Amino acid sequence: MGIEYDPYSDEAMTDATEFYRQMRAEGCPHHIEKYDAWAFTRFDDVKSASLKGKCLDFTHGQTPGQVLLGEEVLESFSTKNGAEHRKWRGVIAGDFTQQAVQAQVPRYRELARRLWLENRDRGQLDVYRDYANRFFCINAGYKLGLPGEDGERYRALIDDILHRERGQKGATSQRNQQAFAELAERLGAYIAEIREHPERATGFTKAYMEAEIDGRRLTDHELLLYMITLLIVGSETTPMVIAAFFYYLAQHPEQKAAVLADHSLIRQAFLETARFHQPTNMLARTALDDFEIAGQQICKGQKLLFVYASANRDEAQFDRPDAFDIFRSDLEPNMTFGMGSHVCLGMHVGIEAGIIIIEEMLKDIENFDVEFDKVERAYGEHLSGFIGMPVRFTLKS
Repeated sequence: MGIEYDPYSDEAMTDATEFYRQMRAEGCPHHIEKYDAWAFTRFDDVKSASLKGKCLDFTHGQTPGQVLLGEEVLESFSTKNGAEHRKWRGVIAGDFTQQAVQAQVPRYRELARRLWLENRDRGQLDVYRDYANRFFCINAGYKLGLPGEDGERYRALIDDILHRERGQKGATSQRNQQAFAELAERLGAYIAEIREHPERATGFTKAYMEAEIDGRRLTDHELLLYMITLLIVGSETTPMVIAAFFYYLAQHPEQKAAVLADHSLIRQAFLETARFHQPTNMLARTALDDFEIAGQQICKGQKLLFVYASANRDEAQFDRPDAFDIFRSDLEPNMTFGMGSHVCLGMHVGIEAGIIIIEEMLKDIENFDVEFDKVERAYGEHLSGFIGMPVRFTLKS
């Protein structure tokens, strides 16, 4: 009997780990007849498919909802192919190089310190909601040039857009649609303002408002979708890794003690957390041409799921893949940030800022404990992680 896998089933949206293990054991890509889609769950298959650049179409979107369900595609460089993708991505790519990110480190540390000090004397905080998520929302808004800390306020709407109730398939709820409409209205008003007063535009918004590629500029609607996309991807995944960092260290006391005693281990522990509990569960593509992966013929027009969370637990790639081990020697390469032409643009920001957030907290605390009974997990087809991580801590004397 075949594996009955549907990324929108309650079981898969709750925890798909066992589904992925069974699909990897098939030894080839898994065909989901219901959607005429192929799920790549093995590391080598995700890698091979990711490098089939000319055979992959991004114009139908990258989320499962866009590709499998036909949901609206948000215009951005991530939904373009080939040279067009490179040109529009290139408008802001210089801000994401290692050198550019290093230049931002003092600002990251100042922001992380400020947010941490707001919670430091309480003896408890929700690492995700009170600290990490706020940091990345504020940072995403800052990079877009939004006034004040609007990025933090807009993130609440994004959370509502991404929210899924039990049994919900896609972004179909009234809550989802109302939040998207409100976010679009607010950002649309901001775009109207800076069109009338262009001197007020800064950051990535200014860059895309002024960009002209192949004789074309973005319309107001396209600029709006770019801004929504950059707000979402700039604030959704790394806070989940930071929350999971505390969760899994609390479950492994010896590793926790090692990190608390030696903060140089934070980077390694952060990267292992990202591998072990990959927040971008999957991204989707469409086949632009026929090709073959591991003996399976992929046909033009078929849908493709790149299941990074499964690839990062592949037994053929990692020793003891289901063990959380910050001392493992086979951490690289992994699929945490994807691979190929659409590799995560914000990779260096996520790593450096994520580590700084943790460093600012751990430099002041003697010990911490997670309130496991109050932890909240994300529920959905696209992202996988923690969106509530209550932690109690004691400060150093």
